Amino acid sequence: MIVVKYWNEVPNISVMHVDRPTHVFVIDEIKDEKPWYYDIKSFLQSQIYPPGASLKDKKTLRRLAGNFYLNGDVLYKRNFDMVLLKCVDRHEADLLMTEVHEGSFGTHSNGHAMAKKMLREGYYWLTMEFDCCKFVKKCHKCQIYADKIHVPQTLLNVISSPWPFSMWGIDMIGMIKPKALNGHRFILVAIDYFTKWVEAASYANVTKQVVVSSLQRLQDCTS
Repeated sequence: MIVVKYWNEVPNISVMHVDRPTHVFVIDEIKDEKPWYYDIKSFLQSQIYPPGASLKDKKTLRRLAGNFYLNGDVLYKRNFDMVLLKCVDRHEADLLMTEVHEGSFGTHSNGHAMAKKMLREGYYWLTMEFDCCKFVKKCHKCQIYADKIHVPQTLLNVISSPWPFSMWGIDMIGMIKPKALNGHRFILVAIDYFTKWVEAASYANVTKQVVVSSLQRLQDCTS
């Protein structure tokens, strides 16, 4: 406790400080020490084969290395249209799948669409399509809210009409932009279920009186 004397006299307070800054909850970046492209990158850097490689393995490695391009320390995969795709390790692939699937602009798309999107963005790893499909299967939101694509098929309910002009289907189209020359922005369409006869009329605005008059006109035409 500090005692304030008369005339507001406050004693000097010495503040202690440490010699170096303190770090709390320091998180180091996860690095894949030997990713899937390790042998290809080592061969392009120093033309050295992996230890214990057979003649067949060396031939396969030389054939695979022809499809890759090394720029500094970054390895790229040559696509069929000669576009360079950046090769990523397991940690970077997990971050990409999370961001593309459920990130700021993620749409929770399926695995095949995710893989194609990352290819268009310029990323590549060997098992990307398989990993994307596996990642989607583990997404909790997709399992709850996605469409049930494996639901068994059901019979269609066919709407039958016993005779012509006994049953009509009516729908309103609009608002249409830009509007027509006469100022109309809505189209009322009526289709007979039996003969597939179509009646259509355009209106500037849709009100109760407009729909009633259209039905009366339709009844007069078919009576």
